[in-house]
Amino acid sequence: MLALGFLLLACVLVYAPALSAQEPAGEPELLILEVRLDQSVLSGAIPAYEVGEHTLLPLGELARLLTIAIQAQPAKGVASGFVLSEERGFSLNLDNASVTLAGKTESFDPALVLAEPDDIYVAVSLLEEWLPLALEIDRAGLSLNVTALEALPLQARLAREGLGDRAGTPGGYEDPGYPHHEQPYRLWSMPFIDQTLTTELQHKNGRTQGDAAYTAFLTGDLLGMESSLYFSSSQQAPSPDIRATLGRHDPDGNLLGPLHARSFQFGSLSTPSVENISRGISGEGVTLSNRPLTRPTSFDRQTFEGDLPPGWDVELYYNGALLGFTQADADGRYRFEDQPLSYGRNDFRLIFHGPLGETRVEQYSFPLDQSMVLPGDFQYSVTEHRDEDGQSRTIAQFDLGIARALTASAGLIRAPVDGDETLYSTLGVRTFWQSLSLGGGLVQAKDGGSLAEFDVQTRIGGVAVDASRLLLTDFTSELFPASSDPIVTQDTLRLTGSLPLTSRSRIPVTLEATRDERESGRTRTDVSARVSAYVYRTSLTNTLRWRDSGDLEHTTGSLQVSRRVRDMSLRGQVDYQLGSEGDISSLALSAEKTLTDGYRGTLGIAHTFASPETRYSAGFTKNLGRFGLGVNAGYADTGDIALGAQLFIAMGRDDRRADWRFDAKPMANTGAASVRVFLDEDNDGVMGANEEPLQGAGFTVNGGRHRARTDAEGIAYVDHLPVKQHLDIGIDNATLADPQWAPAIAGLRLVPRPGSVTRLEIPVRMTTEIDGTVYLQEEGVERGVGDIELELLNDQQEIVARTTSSWDGFYIVPGVITGDYRLRISPEQLQRLNLSDSGSIELSVSGDGAFISGINMTVSPASP
Repeated sequence: MLALGFLLLACVLVYAPALSAQEPAGEPELLILEVRLDQSVLSGAIPAYEVGEHTLLPLGELARLLTIAIQAQPAKGVASGFVLSEERGFSLNLDNASVTLAGKTESFDPALVLAEPDDIYVAVSLLEEWLPLALEIDRAGLSLNVTALEALPLQARLAREGLGDRAGTPGGYEDPGYPHHEQPYRLWSMPFIDQTLTTELQHKNGRTQGDAAYTAFLTGDLLGMESSLYFSSSQQAPSPDIRATLGRHDPDGNLLGPLHARSFQFGSLSTPSVENISRGISGEGVTLSNRPLTRPTSFDRQTFEGDLPPGWDVELYYNGALLGFTQADADGRYRFEDQPLSYGRNDFRLIFHGPLGETRVEQYSFPLDQSMVLPGDFQYSVTEHRDEDGQSRTIAQFDLGIARALTASAGLIRAPVDGDETLYSTLGVRTFWQSLSLGGGLVQAKDGGSLAEFDVQTRIGGVAVDASRLLLTDFTSELFPASSDPIVTQDTLRLTGSLPLTSRSRIPVTLEATRDERESGRTRTDVSARVSAYVYRTSLTNTLRWRDSGDLEHTTGSLQVSRRVRDMSLRGQVDYQLGSEGDISSLALSAEKTLTDGYRGTLGIAHTFASPETRYSAGFTKNLGRFGLGVNAGYADTGDIALGAQLFIAMGRDDRRADWRFDAKPMANTGAASVRVFLDEDNDGVMGANEEPLQGAGFTVNGGRHRARTDAEGIAYVDHLPVKQHLDIGIDNATLADPQWAPAIAGLRLVPRPGSVTRLEIPVRMTTEIDGTVYLQEEGVERGVGDIELELLNDQQEIVARTTSSWDGFYIVPGVITGDYRLRISPEQLQRLNLSDSGSIELSVSGDGAFISGINMTVSPASP
């Protein structure tokens, strides 16, 4: 199998020159940023570019998100509109590098503006001069924090809708109501493959040893289900590690008939952790659940786990603060277990870093009040599992919504403890009362031991407070192993909030304390404090941990610093101890510099004082285009030397084109869509032989603009889509070449699957405008009248368009496609204003785009 992997990669490398020739040239570094205004996430991902020390943001997309009336036309190199009021006109011209603000024209440095096919990208420094905004980019957390220096229309709308106070709510995006597109499962599909070939040569203790390893992760449809396969083998351990999983996911809960399941899986999988009883562990098993796929794994805790290619690491951020860091385990997976959720905002970001300099971001938001089960809803999850040591587990958990703010839970858990299986039963209840979340639970073991838990969660002055107490009576589990001096009580207090740093930014702070009291009266107290900040393009996180176990007191700390200087990224970490033996235990510093178009150089140095030992490292990577490549070298002052190289290729097949696509970034854990856009001249929704494909059409994905554009065949490949959740793909009307073109359907809603390409067809039709004037006839005098509401009905008597007449009575109904219609004045308004009209007008619209003008209507006071 290892030789087969080498052969597959060798075949791809034969075409490497051709693949490299297709890679984009001259591209600055691309970033994907989350956009946040106040407490609302406006977009989960907008593109941005790093050019030297400047960050360039998309002017048109940013204006759209913030409801600033500026439209960008990148093909023409211009942008126009106004800022908050029409008196503050805005005009940008790239040809002469000038901008006009409220009638005043000035020039700018053209190097700070970049025209791309999707938008005009402008440096932050210029945007802050032109717009009433303060823009702060958290490079470590890949987020853009916007502070409005003047009230924006969006802020007023969010306040009206009450979204401004709902932390974590993506207030900038609303469900557009697109029709659902169902993608049938296939018996077999060509999979997406993420594959890595690694070679290494080490000289250590006077011996030289080499190794080579091949790893592949495959996803796709198999036997009518989602499938994944992980394979890894090396020269030193030729017996391959194989992990395979089959299953389905449906956020609408339509799986397995009356069970209304949202997910089921079998094969290689991890068990969920059970609070106070068992940890999550990998192995083989089957799991079934109807719980919402986007809800936390338990009420006040969330576990993050997934597949991770070799050499990758992942950082977990909580409300902007760095929580932890991990790398792939032996099974090619990562796991952050039981991350606590607080009352209020719970925003998590997973930032993945690849060995070749790649970056990928996933974000999640879990408002705690949305974790409650709705009244009458019954949720379940059942797992049967056997770990790699042959120990079996059964986990069955159930929740029932009793009232709007009251949820009951129960469970049966069979788990090993010290080699013996133990059966546990659980009961619990949780309620929201005013600004409090109160919960209580009881765990009863078959051997007679028990555990009672009480907890409260609230917010006090902007600080989230979580407090809990456990009472244990002869209780043992994986988390509370048997002891001659067992724990009898455990108290936990957690405070999460932020402190003001500047007028624009705040410092996230977390303080957590746990106190255990044992049967003998001995106690142990653990306290941890974490402070994070981002100032002057520098990210800092300091963590302190203090433990007092009666006869021993110990304090350790860790300071992490990262800063971007022009096109160089610097990272440092200091681990230290405090107290009578306070000292620095280790230091590490790394630098990463962009050399050119996707090529990077890295240098690093790390020193451990206890050994003592100093290690030096250097590397060169390529992470853009069709494949990724990296070489690295390491040297230790003990004489150890290491040389290595890594080749990464992600590949997937687009069946519509019968063509393989290659990428330097992983794709197996994502979905894709092949979208065709065409001019539907006969209005049948199907592309005919003589109908024209539309080139250059763009798309929105969940409200944000995507960089994909249709080619000469009218086809665009929209890749790296999130999976197992609803996703809205729509036409970006601003990219259609003819202003009279309009999509027959604004977009489609789908649920992307890993390793699967969804085919979408979006017909575009020629539209026309209907215009005319509404007159008020009163006492023999006829004059135009404004604020009259008009409705356009189709042949099914459905209202398809509404408009309102202007002050002089003139109206326009834009974007009307071919068909038969009836135009009328709103009957409700006629009744409310005590008016009568001259009746509705029948219209027939052809497909030639000709305007229909002079459709006048008359209203008059109703007879008494």
